[in-house]
Amino acid sequence: MSDKMKVELLAPGGSYESVLAALNAGADAVYTGGEKFGARASADNLTTEQLIDAIHYAHLHHKKLYLTINTLLKNKELEQELCSYLEPLYKEGLDAVIVQDFGVICFLRKYFPKLPIHASTQMTIFGSRTVNELKRLGVSRIVTPRELSLKEISAIYENTGMEIESFVHGALCYCYSGQCLMSSFIGGRSGNRGRCAQPCRMEYDLKLNNQTINAKNEKYILSPKDICTLKILPEIIESGVYSLKIEGRMKKLEYITGVVEIYRKYLDLYLNNPDSYKVSEEDINKLLSLFNRNGFHESYYKQHNGRNMMSLKKVAFRAENEEYTNELKEKYSGKKLKESIDIYVNCKKNEPISIQTNLSVLDAQNNSVKKEIVVFGAIPESAQKRPLDEDTVRKQISKLGNTDFVVGTLEIDMDSDIFLPVSEIKELRRSFINQITEKMLEKFQRYDKIQNHSEKTVDVVLTKKTGTSALVWNSNQLKQVLSLQWIETIYLEMVQFPEKELIQSIQLIKNASKKAFLALPYVFRKKNEKILDAQLIGVLHQVDGVLVRNIEQYFYLKEKKYFLDYRLDYNVYLMNNYSVEYYESLGVSQTAPLELNYKELRRMNLSQSEMILYGKIPLMVSAGCGLKSLNQCRHQNQQFQLIDRKNNTFTVQCVCDHCYNLMLNCKALSLLKYIKEIETLNCSSYRFIFTTESEKEVAEILEKARRSFKEHEIVREDDSTTRGHFQRGVL
Repeated sequence: MSDKMKVELLAPGGSYESVLAALNAGADAVYTGGEKFGARASADNLTTEQLIDAIHYAHLHHKKLYLTINTLLKNKELEQELCSYLEPLYKEGLDAVIVQDFGVICFLRKYFPKLPIHASTQMTIFGSRTVNELKRLGVSRIVTPRELSLKEISAIYENTGMEIESFVHGALCYCYSGQCLMSSFIGGRSGNRGRCAQPCRMEYDLKLNNQTINAKNEKYILSPKDICTLKILPEIIESGVYSLKIEGRMKKLEYITGVVEIYRKYLDLYLNNPDSYKVSEEDINKLLSLFNRNGFHESYYKQHNGRNMMSLKKVAFRAENEEYTNELKEKYSGKKLKESIDIYVNCKKNEPISIQTNLSVLDAQNNSVKKEIVVFGAIPESAQKRPLDEDTVRKQISKLGNTDFVVGTLEIDMDSDIFLPVSEIKELRRSFINQITEKMLEKFQRYDKIQNHSEKTVDVVLTKKTGTSALVWNSNQLKQVLSLQWIETIYLEMVQFPEKELIQSIQLIKNASKKAFLALPYVFRKKNEKILDAQLIGVLHQVDGVLVRNIEQYFYLKEKKYFLDYRLDYNVYLMNNYSVEYYESLGVSQTAPLELNYKELRRMNLSQSEMILYGKIPLMVSAGCGLKSLNQCRHQNQQFQLIDRKNNTFTVQCVCDHCYNLMLNCKALSLLKYIKEIETLNCSSYRFIFTTESEKEVAEILEKARRSFKEHEIVREDDSTTRGHFQRGVL
C-alpha cells in the first residue's frame, strides 16, 4: 500500500453521545449498533432516529457511519424485520453494514443493491479464496480475524485488492472470532447473537495429567491482554490494512475519545512524515490509564500465541486518572464539529435580501466541487426611524449556534437608510442553513425503491430414508462403529490419526461397505494449507467426501479439482434459508444449526443438512494455547482439562501440527429423547460425534440410539448430558 493512500481511523460508538464524540476526537468513521442485530446487544444502542441524526452529522463533516448487523439472523428476523429496519437508514445514506451471515449478504445484495457490505471478523476469513468469493457477492471490505499475521494480511491484499479493516487497539476474544459457543452452551447467551457473557474472563484451573499446573494467582487462563499497536502501526498499514479499527463499543466515552485522539495523532504523523514516526511512552501511559488488563501486547500480527499475550493474574484495581478523563470529557462530550463557510450578504433597496456561499460538495465520483448556494428573503423597506446597520446584520447572520457550521469570512454589501425586521434576517439565516444542509446531504441519499420480498417457505416432505453417520477420534471408537450395520458414513477426525493409521482406517471403512469422510482441521491458514497439501495427496482419492470446518477449505479443494461430497460442519454457520440457498448454490450439504430450537428448526430447509444427535460440542477454537501460556508446551498433541468455578471440567485438545486448541463442552449433547420431533425436520442424516468417549461408552450410546431409532423406545436422559438449545433456543 502506498503511504500516500489515505488510511481510515475507525472508532466504536456504543451510544449516540459516544458516536458523535468519537467523530469529534478525530475518527474518520464510526461503527455502531442499532436496536437490532448487533454483536453488542447490551450496549446503549442507537434508535433509528439517532442513527439517522448520526449519519447526517457524519456526512456533514466528511466522515462515515457503519451499522453492525454482525450476528446470525433467524428466518423470521431476516424475512420480517431486517428490511423495514434498514430501509430508512439506507435512504438517508448509511455508508455500510458489517455482516457475519452469508444469508444476510445475499439478502442485502438483492433488496439493497447500493448498500456497501463489510464482511465481519465473525466470518473467520482465513484466505484469499474466500475474499474473492465475497467480492463476487458484492462485499466491498473484509474485517480480518484478529489472529492473522501481517504476512497473511499482506497476501490477502496482494491477491485480491480488497479493502481491509483490522483491529489495532482494545480487547481480544480468546477464541477465533465467530468460532465460540461457550457462552451460548453454558449460559444460553450466544456470542453469535450479540449476547456473549465473556466466560473467557472467568477463573479456571488447568490440569495436565491430573495435576493442577497453574499458580494460584494465575487463574485467568483464557483472558488475553488488550492490544495496543501504536509502535507497529506503520507495518500494519504497509501490510495492506486500510481501516484501523478500535474495539470498545461497551467502553465509556472518555476511553473512546482518548484512544481515538492518540491514534489520530500517530496516524497523521505517519501519513505526513513516515520517517519521523516515533511513539512516546507518555502516550502509551495515557492509553494504559484509560484501560488495560495487566498491560498491553501487540496482538497476533507478529506472533501466534504466548504467555506474554495473556492476562493470567487478576486485574489490579486501576485508579482513574481524573484529570485526564475530565479533560477528554470537556473537549469532546456534548460538543459539535463545525464546518467553516464563507458568506456573502446582499441587502439593497427594492431587492430581496440574499445570502450566498460557494459550498464544497461531492460529485458522483466523490470529487469535491464548488456549488453556489443562494437563498433570498424579504425586500427591505426605506427606514422611517432607525435604519438597519451592518453590525446588526453581521451579528444575526453569525449566530449559527448549535448548527454544524461556523462563519469563516462574512462580506456584507448593503445600502444605508433601509429597514428590515431582525426576525426576517433570522428566518433567512435558518433557511440558508437548511439549504446548505440539504445540499451537503443530497449526494448521499438513495431514492431507489425497495422491492417487496417474500418468505422462503419450506415444503416438508419426509424423505424415505434418513442416513446415519458417526465421527470418531481414534481407532477404538472406529472399531465399535464399524461393527454396526446401521451406521452408514464414518468421519475420521483427520488431526487425531497418524498418517499411516489414517490410511488403514479408510480401508477398514471401505471394506465394511461404508462411506469414508475426512473431518478437516478447524483452522485453515497459510501454514495449515501447506500441511494439508502434503497430507491430503495420499488420502483424498480414497475417501468419499470431506467435512469442511472453514469455507476457505472448500474453495481450496475446489481449486484443486477434488470432486468429492462436501459437507459443511456446524461452525460454518447457517441460521436462515438464505444461507441454505447460498450453500446449496455451491453444491455443498450442511450441518443443522445448534442454536435454534425445534420450532425454529421447523422453519429451516434442512433437506440437505445433517443433524448432530450426540456429541461433546467444541465450544472454542483458539490460536491461544493453555499449555503455551503456562510455559508447558511440548508439541505432543496433549489433552488437558480446564476446571471452572462450578467444578465443571472442559477437555481441551492441543492440535499441535496446526497450532490450535479445541475446547469441548463439559457435557455431551444428546437429543435421543426427541427422535419423534427430529424426524419431522426432514434432515438428510443424523450424526453421532465421539471425541473422548471410550469404546465401551461408544457402544452404550449407540445401543441407546438403536433402541430409540429401531424400537421406538422412549429414551431417558439425565444431567450428565445436555439438550443444548433444542427446547429453549437462543434470543
